[in-house]
Amino acid sequence: MEDNRNPIPEEEAETAPKLEDIPAKTLWQMTKESWYDKVPLTLKQLDIIIGCCIAGLILTTIAIALDAIGVF
Repeated sequence: MEDNRNPIPEEEAETAPKLEDIPAKTLWQMTKESWYDKVPLTLKQLDIIIGCCIAGLILTTIAIALDAIGVF
């Protein structure tokens, strides 16, 4: 009597990723995730804040460049 309790067919079992094939998280990624855990905001809110900061830096750079060429 054969035991058919294997839930994964043999063809798929050979192509399934093995644990050693999956890359471990880098130290930087773990550090970054621990920083996000300390902030009581959602990921979407953090993305909006980061986007506003980047936009502010771009506008500041443009204002400095315009001031340097004498427009302001």
